[in-house]
Parts: sequence; structure tokens; C-alpha cells
Amino acid sequence: MSEYGRYAGPRFAQLDDDYKVWAVYCRAQMIKEKVWAAVVTDRPASGSGSKSDVAAEAWDLMNESALATIQMSVKPVHLYSVTAVSTAKEA
Repeated sequence: MSEYGRYAGPRFAQLDDDYKVWAVYCRAQMIKEKVWAAVVTDRPASGSGSKSDVAAEAWDLMNESALATIQMSVKPVHLYSVTAVSTAKEA
């Protein structure tokens, strides 16, 4: 059995009424995808150094993936809440 659902999203129940259970599954999925850091850390400042730019770009990619995981794991009634923000931490 595939670990992904019909649309290649995470294979666990979408957020409906039980936020605590959904949050545990969603966190586990993001840890598995190695994007949880985007939820628990702030974006590094990009500066004149190439290392800071690389770190900021890596965080941006993690954030994008984490936010997509969150957005795909909620029912349509919650979509506005998770699409009206720009970071996974806000969602």
C-alpha cells in the first residue's frame, strides 16, 4: 500500500474536528519529509554572504514543502486559513 493518497499527499486523515490527532500526524509527516525545521525555526536572514543566501534559500524550499503538506492535509472548509499565510509556522 502506498504511503501517499490519490494526489500524492500524505496518507492520514485530513483535519476535520480533532486538531490534536491531526497535528501529531502532520508533524510526523513533516519530520519524515525533513521539513519540520521550517515550522519551528524562523527564516535565516539573507545577507551579502553566500552562506546566508544558501541557508535562506534552503529554508524557503523547506517552508514551501511544509506549507504544501499542511494545505493538502486539511479539509476544504479549512483551506482559507492555511492558504492565507505565507509560512508553515503561521499555518
